[in-house]
Amino acid sequence: MTSVRWRLIVLLLVVVLLSVGVVGVVSTILTRARFEAYLGHRPMPGMQTMMRQMMGTPERRLLDDVRWGIWLAAAIGVGVAAVAGTVAARQITGPLQALAAGARRIGRGDLSQQVPVAGDDEIGEVAKTFNAMAADLRRAEDVRRQLQADIAHELATPLSVLQANVEGMLDGVVETSPQRLTLLHAQTQMLSRLVRDLKDLSLLQEGRLPLERRPTDLGSLMREVGEIVRPTAAAKGVTLGVGESPSITVDADRDRIGQVLHNLLSNAVRYTDAGGTVSVRSRADGGRIVVEVADTGEGIPAAELPHVFERFHRVDRSRTRATGGAGLGLAVVKQIVEAHGGTVWVSSTPGAGSVFGFALPEASTVEVDA
Repeated sequence: MTSVRWRLIVLLLVVVLLSVGVVGVVSTILTRARFEAYLGHRPMPGMQTMMRQMMGTPERRLLDDVRWGIWLAAAIGVGVAAVAGTVAARQITGPLQALAAGARRIGRGDLSQQVPVAGDDEIGEVAKTFNAMAADLRRAEDVRRQLQADIAHELATPLSVLQANVEGMLDGVVETSPQRLTLLHAQTQMLSRLVRDLKDLSLLQEGRLPLERRPTDLGSLMREVGEIVRPTAAAKGVTLGVGESPSITVDADRDRIGQVLHNLLSNAVRYTDAGGTVSVRSRADGGRIVVEVADTGEGIPAAELPHVFERFHRVDRSRTRATGGAGLGLAVVKQIVEAHGGTVWVSSTPGAGSVFGFALPEASTVEVDA
């Protein structure tokens, strides 16, 4: 395969040769015609023959010298064009070759590649785009590796507990009691929840999670989820309040939005001490339905707020999975809400509590699924 550099050089030389050839042929024809006219134009009879004999040969020699000088200059011009074309082609194709080499190294798994940016022209813009792509690939690879490590870490603890207890029961070291079976059942539930959340996250991020969207009475759904979470809150000594809201309808998947509410309320109860309160309320706001879950818990430091919706992120890393969860609930909340065309946010004051909110488009139809 011929390289772009040589194609540019050959193309430039062809253009130069054609130009020189045209100039040479035209100048030869014109000088010959003008010289013959010069020799033939004499006012006295017999002077033409005498002038041809006296002046024809030297002048023709001069004409030949002129022609030779023209072609010599043309040859020098071709040489200069070849050198200039080679330099210009190298300047054009050099960055392209660097891009190709960088792409090959990235293809072999070396994501640290960066190519030099030469100038602000189109090739320089391509180099900038290539470097940005390489940086995105590095970040994606870092996220993938971190995700693998997080998943392995999250799975290791419950699996270790299950394995140790089952082996102890098989060896007769651990008593097979209802309390022990309850512990093992809790670990299997934790694993099931982790696997389910990971599956939901994967499908949501790929846009493949099916959503059965229909008009849904949000107030009714809030009360229903509140009653599910209330026993957990009561057992911890936390007061759970579901604010009275007017008839508000959202166009959403009832089960998935119920999952969002359950995750937010459970998270709020988990991080609120005994004697505290958790409340959920909703309101209409300019074509959107806003839902906010507030608690009087320990709050979130400002530095942690941008990361609370990330996978496997825990504000308090000292908490165990039993008390702090796997760190996927809020990530699932964010993906589900955004799949509905909504937004999520959080505000918090350390020591005073937090408010998690999301907004969904208000439904336009009156047929409501309660």
